[in-house]
Amino acid sequence: MAFHAWMTGAALPLWCTVGYGGPGAGFAERLDPDGHPIITDRRSVLIQARQVYVYAHAATLGWRQGLPAAEEALRFLLRHAWRREGGWARILRHDGEVLDPTLELYDNAFVLLALAWFARATSDAAVLGWAHRSLDAIEAQLRPGDTPGFRNSAPDRPGPRLQNPHMHLLEAALALHDASGDARFADLARSLVQLFTERLFDPATGTLAEFYGPAWQRLPEPYPGRQIWPGHQFEWAWLLYQARPRTGLDAREQAKALVAFAERHGFDADTGLVRYAVSEEGVPIDPSLRLWPQTEALKAELARMEHEGRSPPGAVRILRNLLSLHLARMPQGSWTERYDAAGRPVAGRIPAEMLYHLFTAYAELMRVSARI
Repeated sequence: MAFHAWMTGAALPLWCTVGYGGPGAGFAERLDPDGHPIITDRRSVLIQARQVYVYAHAATLGWRQGLPAAEEALRFLLRHAWRREGGWARILRHDGEVLDPTLELYDNAFVLLALAWFARATSDAAVLGWAHRSLDAIEAQLRPGDTPGFRNSAPDRPGPRLQNPHMHLLEAALALHDASGDARFADLARSLVQLFTERLFDPATGTLAEFYGPAWQRLPEPYPGRQIWPGHQFEWAWLLYQARPRTGLDAREQAKALVAFAERHGFDADTGLVRYAVSEEGVPIDPSLRLWPQTEALKAELARMEHEGRSPPGAVRILRNLLSLHLARMPQGSWTERYDAAGRPVAGRIPAEMLYHLFTAYAELMRVSARI
C-alpha cells in the first residue's frame, strides 16, 4: 500500500532524524522547502506534544525507531513545561525557560493525547499520573462554572468560545480511557459528546460552527461567526463514531448529518479536495485547499465503512488525491500543505504539525483495513 510505504519508509524516518535536533532542540516546528530544519530558540509545547503522540502511537504499531526521540521530548516537557499553577505552558526556550505560560485548552488537550499514547507504548504508569494532574488543572482553571465545557485559556482573554479545543479534548479523553480503563476519562468524553449534541450541533443545518458566544449560542456575524469548516465536520463525525462504544452515547445521526453537509458543500469540484471554510448555506468563504481536511475526510469515510458498512470507493478517492496532490513532493516524507482556489500549490515552509493529521489517518486506515 502506497500510504503505508510513504509513512513508514519516508515520513516517520524524516521527522525523527532531520526533523529532530536532540534533547536541546526537540522536534523541528517546520522544514524549509528543501527539507532542512528551521531552528529557532522557541519550542512550542503543542508541536512537541503532537510529535510525541505520533511516535508513541507508531511504536504501538511496531515502528519503534522514533520512540527514543519521543521520550526525550516528553521528558523535556515534564521537566520544564509544567506551570506552578498546574497545567502546561504554551512556549518554552530551548533551555526550558518558559516564554509564554498561558494554559491553552487546545495545547493541553494534545499533551493529554501524547501522555495517553506514550503510556500505551511504554506501559509507564507514572505518565497516566501526569494525565490526571493535567485534567485536574484544566478542571480547576478552565471551568466557567455556569455553562458546560471549558474556557479557551488561563488567563482568560476576550473573544468567542471555541469548539476546536473541545474536539481534541474528546480525542484525548477517549485515548486515555483506552490506555487506562479509568472511568474518569470516559465521563469526560461523555460530557463532551453531550456538549456537542446539546450545544454545538445545529440540526436545522447539519453543521458545527467554529466560534460561539458565552452560552454556546451561534454568533450573528456571517464571518467569522458562522463559518463552517468541512474538515471539522468530518473530524467530529469520526470522533462521534469512536465515542459510542466508550460512552454509551449514540450520536450516529448527528455524525451522518455532519458528513452529509461536508460532502455536499465541502469538496472542490475541480480538484476533488476539501475546501477550508464555507458558510452555513455552503457558499465557499475560504476556498483554499489545505492538507489536514483531506485526512479528516478520510477518517470519516473509514468510520462509516467500519460502522455502517459503507463501500470503499470514497476512501480510495480521497486517499488517491492525498497521495498525488499533497504527498508527492520532495524530499520524500514531506508535503505540500496548501493549494490555492485555482488548484495551484502554495510554496512555503513544511509545517511539522501536519504529521499528526497524516498519522492519525494512516493509523485508522491500518486499523479499519484489518477489520473489514
